[in-house]
Amino acid sequence: MTVPFQPGGRATPFQVSEEKYSASVASEPLGTRVLFRGTISTVNPATVLNPFLDAVHEEVVKKGERAVRVDLRELEFCNSSGFKAFIHWIQRIQALPEAQRYGLRFLSNPARKWQKTSLLALSCYAVNTVAID
Repeated sequence: MTVPFQPGGRATPFQVSEEKYSASVASEPLGTRVLFRGTISTVNPATVLNPFLDAVHEEVVKKGERAVRVDLRELEFCNSSGFKAFIHWIQRIQALPEAQRYGLRFLSNPARKWQKTSLLALSCYAVNTVAID
């Protein structure tokens, strides 16, 4: 089930939920945190994730935030198709005027070896946009 972003809606505005994974956004004292849970392994997760990340992107730009924490610590697995959604998000950030660009700080789980490899590749792709914790 997908819960699309609905500005001013009564449901949690920044949330998606599929059979095997979910993603949600929380505004916290340190700023926006996007939390991913479960296993992203569908053939084309971008149909769900891209609109979700586009909504997050628009809100972050509107708020003028300088960084977003992307929490993958509860994400068991993400296939390469899922990572394409992160590349889509990075491209949206890089298309902004420099003064509006913000960074993505990925929070990883050291027990999940795939995260280290995948996030390293992502950070090489977007040196000035991606940081890894």
